[in-house]
Amino acid sequence: MGKVSIQKSLPLEISLAKSFESTIFLIMKNYAAIKAICQSNSDLSSQILDDFLLHYAADKDKLGKEADQRLRTFRHVIQDMDKAWVNLIKSQYIMHRVFKKGGLIHKYLKHAALAQLPEEGRKWLEEQAAIPWKFSFSRIIERPEADFYTMEDLFTGEQYLLYSTGISRILQQGDAVSWFNLIGYNGECWQAFGPISAYRSFSMDDIFFFATELNPRIASDEELMADVSKNPVPYMMLYCRSNYPLTVHEGVVLELIITEIENLDLSLDKLGEDFEMDRAQSVLQLRLKNWENKPHFAVAYYDSKEQYLQVTAMTQIGYAKLVATFQKQGIQVADFADIYVRPSMLTAAREILKRPIELLPLELLFEKEADPQMDEELDKINQFLALAMPDLNAGMEPDLEDLAAQVGLDLEANRETLQGIFDEIRKMQKNENFR
Repeated sequence: MGKVSIQKSLPLEISLAKSFESTIFLIMKNYAAIKAICQSNSDLSSQILDDFLLHYAADKDKLGKEADQRLRTFRHVIQDMDKAWVNLIKSQYIMHRVFKKGGLIHKYLKHAALAQLPEEGRKWLEEQAAIPWKFSFSRIIERPEADFYTMEDLFTGEQYLLYSTGISRILQQGDAVSWFNLIGYNGECWQAFGPISAYRSFSMDDIFFFATELNPRIASDEELMADVSKNPVPYMMLYCRSNYPLTVHEGVVLELIITEIENLDLSLDKLGEDFEMDRAQSVLQLRLKNWENKPHFAVAYYDSKEQYLQVTAMTQIGYAKLVATFQKQGIQVADFADIYVRPSMLTAAREILKRPIELLPLELLFEKEADPQMDEELDKINQFLALAMPDLNAGMEPDLEDLAAQVGLDLEANRETLQGIFDEIRKMQKNENFR
């Protein structure tokens, strides 16, 4: 478990903490001194949180039972996870309830039990109450020093300094696209408490997609983070699928991109100049010439009865070509799509939320009858890749025979396909660098 380390005596008054933090990247920092503060106060935080407050809160406000109840919704996700990990996220949930904005710490500070703490410990709790803890989806901007990271919050744009030996250990196994942490401020920098979630393929758009599938009322970044604060458990479940790899083709990251336009009376006269067309009932399938096949799959669907247009692609460049083609014909399709979601997140969302998510219902009208054996084989390949990713991220060769046996995959029949995927993953790992 990551510890939130708390400074014994802040160099500035609490009222100036946010002002101090805003200048954190403009002054030369003494990282050795900050590291000493973080390490020494990790011990203090362990004594107060792990040895006392965690159990106090779980008993006083039944937060342990509350966490169990919320986790029960996702028992299909966590049933195969190590019990120690489940206990870690329960601890993280409880401490967030205590230290978040408007959290229970303000009530606890008035209780006699906390008055019995040493003065140093009580002072620390008061300081934590003054600057709430928060969950942060983020990415790494730079590494100014060993175990220090300049992070950028994906949904607020805030940049902050984070000290984390846990992140350093994770990065030894391979890079991550984004992170999800519960963080607290120690007077000099932020630190993570509880499990550190490193997402190998989930982007900001993926997380927003998951949030809107979880709660369709979410329409802004602010509403997303308010939903996380209200109940972080569903978002914690993304950790269970955090090793899902990127889907790539010839170095291009694949993601499903969708824009929808309603009440559109589309003239079909000139569409044949740019599109291959098929019709099923009242729906027209428009495949952009030279862009309709992999990896771009630039295709649109128009329902003349409903006057509804859906523009789709699997690559950014494919979507841009579709937009330019429609705009050339006087049809205003937005440059920025309504939905961006990578295959890894689409799979994760379906599994975690335990329901089908069909984003291209009109496409089904043009699909040939599915081959159940092919679908089963693709599922096995995806399971195989999920098991192989830890070794690939560590620069090691996976034991192909052992992994194939685990998922029941015919290795010889799929060896060439798997090797191609491994080559693309290694190419991306070689070219990816933190800015």
